[in-house]
Amino acid sequence: MNLYTVCRSCKKSNSIKSDAITRPDLQMEIGSEFTFNCNKCGNIEKVHVNDVSAEPNKKHILIGLILGVVSALILYFFYGAVGILSGVIPLLFWQVEMKSIKSFNSYMIRRK
Repeated sequence: MNLYTVCRSCKKSNSIKSDAITRPDLQMEIGSEFTFNCNKCGNIEKVHVNDVSAEPNKKHILIGLILGVVSALILYFFYGAVGILSGVIPLLFWQVEMKSIKSFNSYMIRRK
């Protein structure tokens, strides 16, 4: 999942480089409020961790799709129609990604 925040002055989304899976992990990593420099307009502002949102990482879903197609073709060649069941792999990647995004976006930290 990709983390991003929206600049208050230019209203453009900017990505945040972090490996945090949950909002409390992000808070532990960068604090409740952090200084953020907008990549588009150069505005520097304080951002609360609740203003950070998550979006799907299309690279992970693409990897799942490629793995699903390759494994479906290989298994179809050896086992016939049973190999088509491995087409579920991209759906599992997508489901895990969406579940982690929903969990990140729904949990909020209390503002002080």
